[in-house]
Amino acid sequence: MGKGLSAMVLALLLAGCSTLPTTVESVTWDVLNNYHQPVLLEFYSQDRNAAWPGGGSAYVLEPGEQRQYSLSCRSTEQICYGAWLRNEPDWYWGTGLDDAHDCSQCCMTCAEGKQLNITLSH
Repeated sequence: MGKGLSAMVLALLLAGCSTLPTTVESVTWDVLNNYHQPVLLEFYSQDRNAAWPGGGSAYVLEPGEQRQYSLSCRSTEQICYGAWLRNEPDWYWGTGLDDAHDCSQCCMTCAEGKQLNITLSH
């Protein structure tokens, strides 16, 4: 096999090994802070190095506040939420600060139109 042909075959094989489709979908998280203190919230991809809002930031939910977060994600990507108290990151919901904890009920697969409702409470 010539160099050009073998390079092309290798490129095609590598392209087929991609773990996530490049199709962009949108999912919605409806989150209610039913706790008596402000809560910080972030969403984490389990399939790539991505977070929402990302960049060391987090969304803030005041007590009693309910907000919807629409995230653009890749089709089939697994996304989990992590929430925690500002001055007490050991008090958390979902995967907590920096996606540090396991959680089986706090994730959703990215697919157009999917929505998950979350209530953060004591």
